[in-house]
Amino acid sequence: AEWFEIFDLQERAQQIAEKRKLLANYHKNVFMADPSAVTASTEVLNLMLKHLPAIHPELYSRGENTIKLKSHKMFDGDEWSTDLKTNRIHPLDLAARLVQEDLIIMLPGEEKRPGWWLAAGSVAFPSRWNLKEKFGKTMDVIHSPVPFYKEQLQVSTNDFFDRMPVNEIFSRRNWSLHNNPALRQDGTENTSEKPSNKITSVNAGEYLWLRVERQTLRRLKETGAILFTIRIHLRPLKEVVKFEGIVNRLTRALSALPPEMQIYKQTNIFADSVQNYLNKF
Repeated sequence: AEWFEIFDLQERAQQIAEKRKLLANYHKNVFMADPSAVTASTEVLNLMLKHLPAIHPELYSRGENTIKLKSHKMFDGDEWSTDLKTNRIHPLDLAARLVQEDLIIMLPGEEKRPGWWLAAGSVAFPSRWNLKEKFGKTMDVIHSPVPFYKEQLQVSTNDFFDRMPVNEIFSRRNWSLHNNPALRQDGTENTSEKPSNKITSVNAGEYLWLRVERQTLRRLKETGAILFTIRIHLRPLKEVVKFEGIVNRLTRALSALPPEMQIYKQTNIFADSVQNYLNKF
């Protein structure tokens, strides 16, 4: 029931509307798929077509060859043909239009490309990365910029993928602080963000956002591929600090980051300002 996170309908309306716009204007940058991923993509779509109307009948309904996203306050509904022979849309492309989450399919290694690799993706809201640069790459190459990945995580991560059972959904979250509220951050966005070196203990709450990725992993029963979902939560820091216990947790989390991770998360420039801002609470 918690495979996809749907609980704030205003946020849902805003994110799906933004995804629609990005797919309409930048489709080739948002969606990419290797031909070998079609079967797994179809499996993903079929799973979601059963799951969403069953878990959220107030938001989704199925027709004989259609899926309907019902309209609600601030959201204009949508209806899509699910007949893959006639609708002329890739099954993963269609699947990702039904939810806020970005969707990625990882396929097991082959002789020419050992290791799990990114075979298809609909990524409207990347967090400082680019689908075009990661497409077709193995998991180890994709994660090579992450500090300590090769030394501490590479073996266990690949082993987890190899041993992942079907019929279970695994989830994790990560966090970062951004001085840019844009949902899509692929390195090409043009924003009027507040410069990092202008962020102080006075204005940090106004010009920084806590960005959390909620990710799920699910091995597909029929194809053995792995579906990776990414759901973005984005809140102004000034709103986040109002929640009980958050200030202490965020202070500890920032303090615990090694210098390499500070640089990777790009918090090194304004970390001191954030800590001084949090100390006020």
